[in-house]
Amino acid sequence: MKNIAVRLAVLALAAASLLAACESPLNLKGVEASESRPIRRGDLFQQAASSDKALLVVGNHGLVLRSVDAGTTWSRQEVPGWPSLIGIAACPDGKFAALATEGEVFVSADDGQTWVANPIQTEESPQGISCDPQNRLWVVGSFTTIIVSDDAGKNWDDHSIGDDTILTTIQFIDAEHALIFGEFGFNVHSADGGETWTAGEPLPDEFYPQDAYFRDLDTGWVAGLAGQILHTADGGKTWVLQNTQTLVPIYSLAGIGADIYAAGGEGTLLKLNGDSWQRVDYGEPVRLFLRVIHAAGDDRLLIGGAAGALYAVPRS
Repeated sequence: MKNIAVRLAVLALAAASLLAACESPLNLKGVEASESRPIRRGDLFQQAASSDKALLVVGNHGLVLRSVDAGTTWSRQEVPGWPSLIGIAACPDGKFAALATEGEVFVSADDGQTWVANPIQTEESPQGISCDPQNRLWVVGSFTTIIVSDDAGKNWDDHSIGDDTILTTIQFIDAEHALIFGEFGFNVHSADGGETWTAGEPLPDEFYPQDAYFRDLDTGWVAGLAGQILHTADGGKTWVLQNTQTLVPIYSLAGIGADIYAAGGEGTLLKLNGDSWQRVDYGEPVRLFLRVIHAAGDDRLLIGGAAGALYAVPRS
């Protein structure tokens, strides 16, 4: 009986010690330090845009990063409501417009410091945003949605086509000419500033572009899954599959100076060299995907994606 009593006493003491440990103050210094940083491990960066005064990056949970020194330092803000921001466009007049999957466009007239939310007047799912040379906002999305606003998102005009197709990208090459691409190789183009849209030749094999970039009316690229990048030199009449030496999905294309870049899965960054793509070793530990490609000053490239990956790396 004595041994049993001793054992019970020992167990009670251990339990009391465990409870005391559980009740001891938590050390939250590491968490607090992480929360004070502008870039955090849980951030998912989607797209970047810049004006003469600021460089902005948008992402999940209403995240907007702002830099006024070409990506050397950043300030952080989170738009109220935590919208999922998937795109951002810079207008010639200095305004920025960020697109949320929830069906809103957030507009800033002070270089990204404050934002005004405007609902998009459509029930379809938005996918891409652009600002044309006339400072009009264009949004494309599901069910061939094409809508435009000439008052910073307060009101929208509908140019939708009515097909059951998801449109993913829109680019204005100049004030008159624009291109839109979507699933099943679908594409339309405009030669009158977006007033009318004409269907182009479908991309080969119903190619589903994740992104598209045209350097001029004739020369362009579309990127998709399995490392595929198609190139046209005749305005989309014919397309050639270029060698990327990878099978990861390619999410983004960008023309920066004289160079063309592509970014995708597994931290892949590619640069066009002649008719093929070469992998760029940028010296950072990115294991997941990249989606952001943008100029950071004259000699650096801003890249970003999942898990808080955002780096300004030398273009050389």
